[in-house]
Amino acid sequence: MDSLVIENGYLITPEKERLTRLWVHDGKIFHIGDKLPLASAISQETFKTIDAGGCYVTPGLVDLQMNGGPDCDLWQNLLEATGAESKLKALRAELLSHGVTAFLPTLITAEVSHLVKNIAFLKAQGASRQVVHAAAESLPLSRMIGIHLEGPCLSPQRPGVHPPQWIIPFTTANAKSLCDPAVALFTAACEGDSQGEAIEFLQKQGIVVALGHSNATFDQANLAFKQGVRLMTHTFNALPPLHHRQLGAVGAALLNNAVTCCLIADGLHLDKAACALIFALKGVDRSILVTDRAAIGTSGGELVGSSISLEQAVQNMVKWEICTFAQAIKMATLNPARVVGADQSIGSLETGKAADLVFFNRQSLAVEKVVLGGSMVDATKLSAATSS
Repeated sequence: MDSLVIENGYLITPEKERLTRLWVHDGKIFHIGDKLPLASAISQETFKTIDAGGCYVTPGLVDLQMNGGPDCDLWQNLLEATGAESKLKALRAELLSHGVTAFLPTLITAEVSHLVKNIAFLKAQGASRQVVHAAAESLPLSRMIGIHLEGPCLSPQRPGVHPPQWIIPFTTANAKSLCDPAVALFTAACEGDSQGEAIEFLQKQGIVVALGHSNATFDQANLAFKQGVRLMTHTFNALPPLHHRQLGAVGAALLNNAVTCCLIADGLHLDKAACALIFALKGVDRSILVTDRAAIGTSGGELVGSSISLEQAVQNMVKWEICTFAQAIKMATLNPARVVGADQSIGSLETGKAADLVFFNRQSLAVEKVVLGGSMVDATKLSAATSS
């Protein structure tokens, strides 16, 4: 693994945009600044120079809701899919090529026994809440920083595309049946747990609980927020509509300063004005861009997961003049990393964090290069992996 110094890049740090050098050593960000500190134990000659070509240099993108792609369907029983391991690797390689260096593989509602098997499969492929040092492999892959269970403890009134026959109540017993150290995020209809016992149980296991696919009233949602829920899954979608006399769960989330709202900025799940409304009320610190991408996607104009990439979500937020590029990047990097407790390792350009980096063209905002764990990603190898 080379020691790198990236120059001629506009670094998007938590504080500001900076035209300066970024020094990488042992897979981590070693220093940010034109020169190494005089007391540095590592000689400047050790570092290999990478010209960023005037690109924006950002942290790697982090997607909290990834159901798969055209060739890898995380909605089905993974163990029954032909070539499941290779398809998952191809998905991870494809995500990496678009700047997503970390994500939560997302399992939707199914029979509990199937979900348990799929959790085990994803763990065997490396899914873990621990951000491990990215090995310098011949084919680097996007990190799986935990698993998102979107169901089965959802509202029968708001199932979306989830199979209603497998929806079960949000109880402590049902939460225990799905609890695993690899699960990082648990979307549930929290109104089914009025005493907050299931919420408390999951939180004690280090699992983040999100309100989603819920029919909660304004008061029920606020009760869940008082019980510690701090996240809303794909805001507006599979939730009661916002009404001026019945604000519902969406209104409660938008008005609660402690709650972060996830949004699918594809112009179909949410109109751009709805994205602007969420951003206006939640601000840059309480908004998270997700894709909710699925194998079926939005074919035929139906809301069956999305077909968007996180790179495109960032582009849309800027193109729609809702926020700046730096703000959109924060909503796709630091904010999602922070909400699942991974921000000590990834999510921002700060010394000591993993050198997961993306080079964005400053005009088109397209991803040009990716660095994972301090190693430049070979776009040719990724392309071959995703097309095989």
